Amino acid sequence: MRVKAGDGNLRQLPSNQTVTVATRMCWLVISACVSVTGKSLGIIPFSYLRDLTSMTTPQQIGNNGQIPANWTQKDIQNSGLPRYAADDLDGIVSELSNGAGFTLVQGLAPTPEVISDVEECGIRLQKFGQDLGRLLPQNSEQEQLVEISDFSDEDEFDDRGYRSPGELTPHTDPPPIIALLCLRPAHSGGANRLVSAGSIRDAIRDEDPTLVPVLEAGFPYFMPDEKKQGDGHIGDVIPTLLDGPGGISCVYYRPFIERAAEFSGIPLPARSVAALDMFDRFANDAELQVQYTLEPGELLILNNYRVLHARDDYVDWPEKHKRRSLLRLWLDADWMPEPPPAHAGRRNPMADLL
Repeated sequence: MRVKAGDGNLRQLPSNQTVTVATRMCWLVISACVSVTGKSLGIIPFSYLRDLTSMTTPQQIGNNGQIPANWTQKDIQNSGLPRYAADDLDGIVSELSNGAGFTLVQGLAPTPEVISDVEECGIRLQKFGQDLGRLLPQNSEQEQLVEISDFSDEDEFDDRGYRSPGELTPHTDPPPIIALLCLRPAHSGGANRLVSAGSIRDAIRDEDPTLVPVLEAGFPYFMPDEKKQGDGHIGDVIPTLLDGPGGISCVYYRPFIERAAEFSGIPLPARSVAALDMFDRFANDAELQVQYTLEPGELLILNNYRVLHARDDYVDWPEKHKRRSLLRLWLDADWMPEPPPAHAGRRNPMADLL
C-alpha cells in the first residue's frame, strides 16, 4: 500500500510482517490520504486500520507452501492460518488448489459501515465469486446467494441444518467451492471446524486399512424434498472417498446416508457402520481439526473436494437484527480439477432440481 504524506510524495507503507501495529499506525496518522486500488479514501477510520493490521500480523498472509495437503492441527499451528487479501486472486487460487484447501480472506467488507449493509455485502461477495469462478444455484429456487442464519422460528421444517442453531457435524457441501462471509457472529458459540479429508483417510489407513474400500464403495444418499417435510427419495450410491485428477475427492453427509437406509427399510451393514464410525471419529479428532470463529467482514473459502467443515451449536441474540448471519456462495471454476466420474454431479449439484 502507498500513502501520500504531507509533502505530497507517495511513499510505500511498510509491508514487512514483523512491522508492529504502532509503527503502521504512525504511518497512517501522518498520511493525508490513502490510495487503495487507485481510489482515494481520505483519512482511514480506525476500524479499517484495525482490519489492515490484522491482515499483516506475523504468519497470517499466505502460507508460503508450509501447509501440506493432508494437514493436521499441528501443521496449522506451526504455519498459521492461511490468509489473503481479497484482491490476491492468484494467492487464493493457489492456496485452494495446492495448499491447505481453505483460506481466510480479508478486505471484502473492510469497515463496519459496509458490514452493516447486507445488500452491499451481497453485491461485493457475488462480484468476488464471479472473479474467482462461476456462481452456482443452491436450491430449487435457483438462489445464488443464501443467508446462513437461524430461521427455526420461521421455517415450517428444517431439512437443511444451516437454518437452525444446532451443531453441524463434519460434512461436505455439494459444490466444488463454498464461500462464507461473516456479517455477525452469534452471542456465543458457532465456531467453525475444518478437517482435511486426506488426513482422515491417512488415519483410517493407519488404524484399519480394510475400512477404506468400504468408504470408496460408498452409500446411497437420501435426497430431501425442499417443500414437503419428510418427503424425498433415495439417490445414487456416492463414494465417500475417491482419488481424481486433482487428488482426493470427498463427499460426506452422514445424516442423509442414515436417512436413505431408514427410507429403504434396509439397515446399513455392520462393516458400513464401522467405516462411518471411524470416519466420524477422525473427522472430529481435535488433533486433526482446526477451529476458528469468523469475525465480521471475514470470508472463509473451502475447496470442498478436500476439506470438510463443521459448526458448533450456538446461542443467539433474541433480537433478530443481532442474530448470527453469514452469506454463502456455491462456486465452480475452470481452475478446479475434474472430479472422479462418481462425483461428477458436484459440478452443478442442483441440476436435477432446476
